[in-house]
Amino acid sequence: LTQYFNSASVSGKVGTDEEFATVQYHHTIGVYQGDDKKTMVDEIEVMPMREGYQGGLTDRSVLFHGDVKEAEAVGAQIKKFRNKANELNSFTLYPGYDDMYKMGHHWGMSIDMNACTGCGACTVACMAENNVPVVGKTEVHRHHEMTWLRIDRYFFGDIDNPNTAYQPVMCQHCDNAPCENVCPVNATNHSSEGLNQMTYNRCVGTRYCANNCPYKVRRFNWYDYTTADLFPSNEPLVNGETIPFGADNLTRMVLNPDVTVRSRGVIEKCSFCVQRIQEGKLTAKREGRKLRDADVRSACQTACPTGAIVFGDMNNKAGELSKAQANPLAYRLLEEINVQSSVTYNAKLVNKDDALA
Repeated sequence: LTQYFNSASVSGKVGTDEEFATVQYHHTIGVYQGDDKKTMVDEIEVMPMREGYQGGLTDRSVLFHGDVKEAEAVGAQIKKFRNKANELNSFTLYPGYDDMYKMGHHWGMSIDMNACTGCGACTVACMAENNVPVVGKTEVHRHHEMTWLRIDRYFFGDIDNPNTAYQPVMCQHCDNAPCENVCPVNATNHSSEGLNQMTYNRCVGTRYCANNCPYKVRRFNWYDYTTADLFPSNEPLVNGETIPFGADNLTRMVLNPDVTVRSRGVIEKCSFCVQRIQEGKLTAKREGRKLRDADVRSACQTACPTGAIVFGDMNNKAGELSKAQANPLAYRLLEEINVQSSVTYNAKLVNKDDALA
């Protein structure tokens, strides 16, 4: 009889972490003090010019929130903000560029912040699917983080009893992407299906795209984490092993063969799991049919335990994604800067018992 389990014991406290590595510096957005709900504590602490600049932090399309009883009012607030943003965005230097994306596929995503619990399953799945290296606490301290998908956490409401919102942020695959215009070697470009693509062997590491990204979701490979280029000076020794970590064949078996292993000196980011999109296309071609919207599921969508992430074709008006993006509570992150992102978020609604408050 083969035993496939073993017992384990839990020890007591073994130590403390003196430091916690994080790259998010601003955790409050709309935290008020007092019953008037006008004294925004976070703006007083964060804004360099305190008087006369109220709303410079909170009047942005980063987080829309409200009580569940005020859902219609929140939807009206989003609509009013969008109309105001579109009035300015209509004066664009590139009119009519979005007409080409109405043909074929146009991939997008919807994230429901009411369902997201901040568990991090999507981040882990993304790293496993796309061969994203684990860089460790020290490198995160140096802002050398590598995760393609991060989860921002915000607090809002009464300072003494705030509410929490979790916001997964990945590459927004903007149709008017500011990162593409500044790349001197055209390493980042836009596909006919609305994907913001990276050509790794063309990238020379200027990092102009990372500087120009308003969402700060582009990652630069500072080291050869996976021994992809095999320069001896870049091969890290973790525990004094004879074969560098990452060069051992058994270790490399954890890598996904469908995804390129990036080397040192290039930028990488979320690809909307383009390898899964191609797999869906090949399956549909082999079966002699059209690609269906539900044939492709991104790694983060597959791993999400609450179904907060929906991925699909925005041109399929009958699909699940189009229905989610048609929600009155759906908005785009930093919609006012006219980057035309392909990811929408549903406003955070709070459902608390007034008696408990």
